Amino acid sequence: MEARIAIVGGCDGDLPSLYQWLTGEDELRGHVRVARRPMRETDLGSAGDLLTVALSAGGAGSVLSSALITWLKTRRTSAKITVEAGNRSITLEIDTLRDATALLEQVLRADRDDADRSA
Repeated sequence: MEARIAIVGGCDGDLPSLYQWLTGEDELRGHVRVARRPMRETDLGSAGDLLTVALSAGGAGSVLSSALITWLKTRRTSAKITVEAGNRSITLEIDTLRDATALLEQVLRADRDDADRSA
């Protein structure tokens, strides 16, 4: 399964900062990549970069969830993070973090569950 993480708002250094933060996690090291976000019809200007994280079985989704929430809590900017996995997505920001862990893990788990059912 692959999770796609885009940062909305914030400052120019947020994506490199998040990349560095995630690659500092042993379970995620080597699985995080910077990719070009595809343009959507509603986008103005050029498409931005995003991070892709290849998640294997064995708890990497939980590690990613915890790392994203902890990174957001350390931010001084009002950046939002949108995480997509399969056909599900969630947008996180400082104000919504209290209940975000369970929701984020549900989004990350859903794509893996769908793949298991189709196998």
